[in-house]
Amino acid sequence: MNFPVFIARRYLFAKKTHNIINVISYISVIGVAIGTLALVVVLSVANGYDSLTKKLYSVFSPDIRISVIEGKTFVPDLSMLEKIKNLKGVLEYSQVIEENVLTSYKLDNDYVNKPTAQSVAIMKGIDENYENVSGITRKRIDNNSEHSFVVAGEFKLWYSDVPQTVMGIGVAQTLGVNLNFLVPVKVWIPKRGIKVNISNPLDAMAVDDVYPSGIFSIEQTFDNNYFFVPIDFARNILNYTNGEISAIEIKIDSTANINTIQEKIKTIAGNGFDVKNRYQQNETLYRMLSSEKYAIYVILVFIITLFSFNIIGLISMLIADKKKDIDTLKILGSDNQIIKQIFYYQGCMIAIGGAVTGLIFGIILCLIQQYFKIIKLPNMFIIDAYPVEIHIGDIFLILAFVFVAGFAMARLPIWYLSKIMNR
Repeated sequence: MNFPVFIARRYLFAKKTHNIINVISYISVIGVAIGTLALVVVLSVANGYDSLTKKLYSVFSPDIRISVIEGKTFVPDLSMLEKIKNLKGVLEYSQVIEENVLTSYKLDNDYVNKPTAQSVAIMKGIDENYENVSGITRKRIDNNSEHSFVVAGEFKLWYSDVPQTVMGIGVAQTLGVNLNFLVPVKVWIPKRGIKVNISNPLDAMAVDDVYPSGIFSIEQTFDNNYFFVPIDFARNILNYTNGEISAIEIKIDSTANINTIQEKIKTIAGNGFDVKNRYQQNETLYRMLSSEKYAIYVILVFIITLFSFNIIGLISMLIADKKKDIDTLKILGSDNQIIKQIFYYQGCMIAIGGAVTGLIFGIILCLIQQYFKIIKLPNMFIIDAYPVEIHIGDIFLILAFVFVAGFAMARLPIWYLSKIMNR
């Protein structure tokens, strides 16, 4: 065994002359371990929320979305749609219409004598292929059980020839919607090309009825703003007589290279269209999630650095405590370099011991939460427990930093040792 490592290990576990040095030794190891554990746990929870949010957004946001650069709507070109459909890796596409509208609802259907609940929401008109592109009607698995994103009623947009709507839970709660198929939701929007008559402003509004059939719950952004209607209903109330749409949403095979397909679609669509992948559609969200994770990492790294300063004090006290041993080692033939290595290795052992201990306990806590859901969330959340996801890259990054910080702190007291030995 390497002589400096052997002596350093003996010093690490041997009883010191002063009991306070033993206490500081324990504090140093525990401090590094707690900091490492905190990094593992907090980053794993951040990974869990990051993964959950991306999964929820993938339910609503398509793999690729084509929209017009100028204006709000366009008339789809059939040849363009055919070329896109024939691209390798393209599974499905759907035509959609989105527009901000005013919705109103009254349970007893008395709109004249009693006030109604109102909400400004985004009407999303979808075609019959939308369910194949979106994941809203699929099941999600939480805690080994299946849950549907449609939390009440069913995802059904036609009852015979009567149009129906599936609403976000936030919109439905604001309106006080009851899924009884007796009272419709009224949709209001200004008529195209009609000036508002001050004496009778309702004449400038297009209004139509749609009956609620279901309520969905995906993520607060969508739940509080969106409701689905048939695309024909949306075209009718918006007076889109030429088949205009707001966007084309495309589903891509998970094994395909989405960036390559995106570039091909850009070539087919031409310069007048904006072709975005899911990241680009929600760029602000993805940047925010990434920034939050790194902000957490920087804060915890700062805490670990503070804990690591204990190593400086500990090694300095050990050098003073072992001054007689240093003289003995020099008499036995050890040079200054070997003595420096002994105390440096002891500092490194403290950093490694604390890091490995914290890492092991952190991973154990994360696995317990991941599989047994110990820490629960309130019932208002879409999941029942804090999400946890351990990334091997984070583990290596944590170990790398703790080792570097610990080794650096262990080296700082060596100048003091050099000063003693040069006396």
